[in-house]
This record gives sequence, structure tokens and C-alpha cells, in this order.
Amino acid sequence: MESLRGFSRLMSQAPKGLVAALLVLVVLSSATDGIGFLLLVPLLGLMGGDGQSSPLVGPMAEVLQFAGIPLTTLSLLTAFVALVATRSVIEFSRGQVSAHLQHILVDQLRLKTYAALLGVEWRWLNTTRRSDHANLLLTNISRIGNGLSQVINLLATLAAIVAYLSVALFLSPAIATLVIVSGGGMFWLLAGHRRQAFRLGQDQTIASRALQGNIEESLAGIKLSKILGTEQRHLAQLSKTMKSLREHQLRFVSTTGLSRGLFQFFGAVLLAGYIYVGLEYWHVAVPEMLTLVLIFSRLVPLFMAGQQQSHFWTHALPALYETEELLEQCRAAAEPIGLENPTAWPVNTAIDLVGVSITYGGRDVPAVQDITLSLPARTTTAVMGPSGAGKSTLADIVMGLLSPDTGAFLIDGVPVVGAARDRWRKSVAYVPQDTVLFHDTIENNLLWGKSDASPDELRIALTRAAADFVFDLPQGLQTQVGDGGLRLSGGERQRLALARALLRRPSLLILDEATSALDVANESRIRGAIEKLHGDLTVLIIGHRLPTLEHADQVVLMDAGRVVAKGTWAEVRPAQMAAPL
Repeated sequence: MESLRGFSRLMSQAPKGLVAALLVLVVLSSATDGIGFLLLVPLLGLMGGDGQSSPLVGPMAEVLQFAGIPLTTLSLLTAFVALVATRSVIEFSRGQVSAHLQHILVDQLRLKTYAALLGVEWRWLNTTRRSDHANLLLTNISRIGNGLSQVINLLATLAAIVAYLSVALFLSPAIATLVIVSGGGMFWLLAGHRRQAFRLGQDQTIASRALQGNIEESLAGIKLSKILGTEQRHLAQLSKTMKSLREHQLRFVSTTGLSRGLFQFFGAVLLAGYIYVGLEYWHVAVPEMLTLVLIFSRLVPLFMAGQQQSHFWTHALPALYETEELLEQCRAAAEPIGLENPTAWPVNTAIDLVGVSITYGGRDVPAVQDITLSLPARTTTAVMGPSGAGKSTLADIVMGLLSPDTGAFLIDGVPVVGAARDRWRKSVAYVPQDTVLFHDTIENNLLWGKSDASPDELRIALTRAAADFVFDLPQGLQTQVGDGGLRLSGGERQRLALARALLRRPSLLILDEATSALDVANESRIRGAIEKLHGDLTVLIIGHRLPTLEHADQVVLMDAGRVVAKGTWAEVRPAQMAAPL
């Protein structure tokens, strides 16, 4: 029943017209197949030379004549071929509609899941593993799609079984009843295989997640691996994870093959029994018996196919449950929905934190504690401190990613809470230490900052960020940066990231160790660019480089999640010297 409920939940999200079309095609397909078998009864009777050898030939002849089909061998064969041709067209249409429906549902589920991940609180996202989400979006949802295809085929299989059994009931109620009871019994006896398929599906979900994580971590650390000479260790870990996944997959193949073999064997035994009982005990007429034999020869593979399709859908259910669980977690951790096209949020007076504290889950010590700090509008504030001092958490609060556990975060005295956090983020630009560049051209990477930026705007942003090296490249803005920007130097990547940030014309610019990979000359140029922004926007710099700190309007020293000193660099330097970074 749970597998049926899972299927119902998926289908409830499908276009109703498409579902209705699929059901109509399934019914038409099974109906035309059943009628085709009914036509065999008078046809076999005529071929036997005695049109009345079966008591059913007369009534069926009347039905055919009512439909305008004369009771001749040629007309019956023509009608039979026409039905087969019609059924072929219907089957083709059913396959097309089924594939279209499957793709719609899978794409909707993948987009819905990705949108849910994009809309959650940053704090919750930080507690999860990125590779797990990638595995779910790519592998798990693909498994759901494959399982969905199987259960849609199961509907067609069940409809065909109903059609054949209806014909069998019309020809011989006793034998048809025997088939229903024995076939249902076989399906019930194999319930254990379906339960095992569900457990194997759970195991495969875990193994697939481990493989995805192993591969992502190995690729991310491949440079270090080559330096340390640990390539074989990575290969050994990957081989071990793959072996675990393959073991689960092979066990599923084994149970699938075993259930198929059992159905084939017992199906043959039952078919032989139906024929023997029908001829020896119930004395079924030969035309009817031949038709029943054909029907039963089709029913056995259909019962087997139904078992296999149910088996595959049950195996895919754990992937569906995991996806639904993630969606539920995302709903619980979702951020308040902001405006679709928010207006800019200028800073006119100051950005203030008043008594702000944040404690991450699983930790007793707050990441930041009782922070009271003001960033005056259109000034530059530099934050310094040792690793773990709370600098990054402070930046996350100021850019609207984190909401304080206690205290208040305000822009010009207005609390930044709820949907206002999303609006505020649209007015913030962030340049992290580890730059994010996509495997695309320089121009397209810059356009993530402002999608409708003109060529002049791109040129000005690159010049302000000391990234005018782009104009000397053979392909200029059309230069491919490579995976993660690997075709560029570290300094070039950071300057492009800064240009992208400036392109947004933000109210607040946050530089997180953004000059750490630059040489003295380029750092000086960026510092000059930042100084030119003075009076135009508010800048928050997180770093240790003294030239940057010395020119800040305000320097903040943090330690153990607290502000231990703040003022000009000359005022803060004694405290910094007392507690060296």
C-alpha cells in the first residue's frame, strides 16, 4: 500500500490532461487486445470446418454481423489485422505519453528539490553535506524516474491482465477463476522478494551517497593528492566504495532474476495444469481451449512482468522517501520569501549590530557573542583576528545570511528580519577568499553580477578591480576561464571576482581576505580602487594585510567571538600587539 501511496503522491503533481490521456490509451490498448482474442474463437471454429463447434460461436457471430462484419475467414482475418494495427498505433502513443509524463515529473521534482535547497536558511545548509545533495539531485531522482517508468508500465500490464481475464471469464469462468486464484497466490508468495527489494534500495541509496562524496572529495583534493603522492590511496577508497555499491546492485539483480525464474517455472506448470483440467475434466470446446491457451500463454509473462515492475518500483521507493524527507527538512528550514524584484536598499546612516550572539548547533561556545558594532555609511571597516575568532560569522550576519539568536541587526535603524534579509542581500556584494568562477567565458562570469551589464559597464568594473589584464588576452572577454577558473592565476581570479562584485553597484561590499593572493603592486591598485569608492558605498574588509588595515576608517579586533578592540589602526594596534594573530 505504501508503494501505491508513493506513486499517487507523484502522479498528483502531473498535468491532469496528460494523466487522463495515458489512462485512456492504457484502456484502449488492453481492450483492442482482448477483442482480438475474442475474434479467434469464431475464426478457429470456421477453420475447424464446424462453425458451431463452440456454443459461443453463434452469439459472437451475431455481434460481428451487428457490427457489419460477415462471418467469413477473410473478414475475420481482416478485422483481426486491423485490430492489431490499431493497437500498435495506440501502444506507440501510450509510449510517447508515458515518456513525456515521466520526464515532466522527474524534471519537476528535480527543480522543486533544487529550489528548496536554494531557499533554506544558510545555517541549516552549513550542517549538511554538499555531495549528499548532489547525489540526491542526480542519482536518486533518476532512480525515481526509472521506477516511475516501471510503475506506469505496470498500469498497462494490469490493464492487459484484466482484459485477458475478462475474455477468459467469457470463454470459461471456471478456468479463469482458477487462473486468478493461482496467479494471485504466486504474486503473494513473492511478497518477500519485494520487501527485500525495498531493503536493497535503501542500501543502494546509502552506497550511492558514499560514492558521490568520495568522488567529489577526491577531485577537489587532486592537486594535494599529486603533491603528497596519495593517488593510490584515493583509488583504493574509490574501489572500496564502488565494490559496496556493486554488491547491492548485484544482490538486487539476483533477487530479480530469481523471481523471474520462479514465475517462468511455476507459470509453465500452471499452464499445463489449466490445459489438462480444461480438456479432461471440464471438457472445454477445442476452439475455446486453443484461445484460452493463447491467453494463458500471454498471461504468464504478464504476471511475471507485473512482478518485475513492482520489484523495480519498490527498489526505487527509498530514493523517493529520501527526496521527500529532504523537501520536508527544507520546508522547515526555509527562509521567509522576499519580494520577486526588490528595490535597492541604500545605507544612509549606518549598519548596526546590537548585542548580537549566534551559537551553531552541536556547539556550546557561541561563534559570536554579544557583538555591538556600527559600520558608518560610506566608510571602510576592517575586521581582524585569529582563526576561529568569529570574523566569517560576523560577515554572514552583516550580509544577511544568518539571523542572530539574540540581539538585532539594523540598517539605518530598521531591523533586518524575515523577508527583509532577502531584500538586503540584493544590495550586498561579497568577494570571498576562495573565488567562485564557472567553466565559462570571462564575460559570462561577470554577467552573474549584473545580467544586463553593457560593454562599458564591464570595462569600467574590470578597470576598477585592477583586472584590466583581460583586455590584453587574445580572446579578451570571451576567454574561457576553465573549471573553477583554473586557467587563470589566483590573483587574476580574485580580481575578476572583485569586478563582478563592483558591477552590482552594491550598498555594502564585503572583502573576505580578497587581496591575500595578490602581489604588492596589484594589492596597491585594488586598495586605490577601494579608496575611490569611499563615500560611495560601505566597505567591510576581513583580513590581516597591514596596508589595507592602515587605510580603514575603523579597525575591529575580534577574539573568541567577541570584539576586544575597535577604533583607528593606531588605536587598535596596541591590543593587536598584545594578542598577536
